Amino acid sequence: MHRALGRLLLGPPTLLAVTLVTFALVHLAPGDPALVRAGAGRGVTAELVAEDRALAGLDRPLGARYLGWLSRSARLDFGRSLTDGRPVRERVAEALPRTASLSLLAALLAVAVALPLGLWSAAREGRRAARAVELGLAIAYGVPSVAVALGLLRAGAPYGGEGGPLGLLAPAACLAWPSAIVLARHQRSALLAVRGADFLRTARAKGASPRRALVAHALPNALLPLVTLVGAQLPALLSGSVIVERVFGVRGIGLLAYEAVLARDYPTLMALATLAAALAAAGVLAADAAYQLVDPRLRSDT
Repeated sequence: MHRALGRLLLGPPTLLAVTLVTFALVHLAPGDPALVRAGAGRGVTAELVAEDRALAGLDRPLGARYLGWLSRSARLDFGRSLTDGRPVRERVAEALPRTASLSLLAALLAVAVALPLGLWSAAREGRRAARAVELGLAIAYGVPSVAVALGLLRAGAPYGGEGGPLGLLAPAACLAWPSAIVLARHQRSALLAVRGADFLRTARAKGASPRRALVAHALPNALLPLVTLVGAQLPALLSGSVIVERVFGVRGIGLLAYEAVLARDYPTLMALATLAAALAAAGVLAADAAYQLVDPRLRSDT
């Protein structure tokens, strides 16, 4: 309980620090949104560009701009997009459900593949089939997600996320590809680490078969690393959706971020960075809560 409370108390200052660093990096990076909107200066006078900058508030000092943004964002007002003038909150609200569905489906696929695969590899440690699977996972991890995405499209996967949840299956599988491999290998290592524990020898002495001892006794004790990695993979899934959504044409947060970077759309970028930081903090809290369910000893943590 105290650990979760400590995480909650660290959340606001961490989020504030992330927004401060992101704001500085975004605004100090090369490129001017006023020039981008003006077509990189083709046929546009310097006076019009300066006027555009003033209307967007880009002529103010950086510190004043951040304080103004912080005051508005505390009320969930992230300003208006520099590309189309729409409220950023509306643009994010439109794209978020698609990315949330994509990331959730990818997380479920990654766990559904990693858990039995890691268990199977640990149960057959040292055998030729297990070594072949380990080699295959190492090779598969080196295959870029974009190559997998292009291969799925060539095989007939729908473009644009059409077809409801089934239309998101191919991009979700592509997004889950590296996470599933990482989780499977860590799950295998965690199971092998507890395979020689005393409680397993006790279970075997009481008549449990090797497979039952591994599933019923070793697996619950080896789930903590998997829980930790799943919590850490949530922000990675969100950032990885940039490439996947771009290739599959899914109009979610990733594609919105890609377009905002090209247009130097500062308000949209800041809103997405804040959302990503909040989701990362939520992933850590969810992992802590899952610890309590997986390991009852942690419920008495004071």
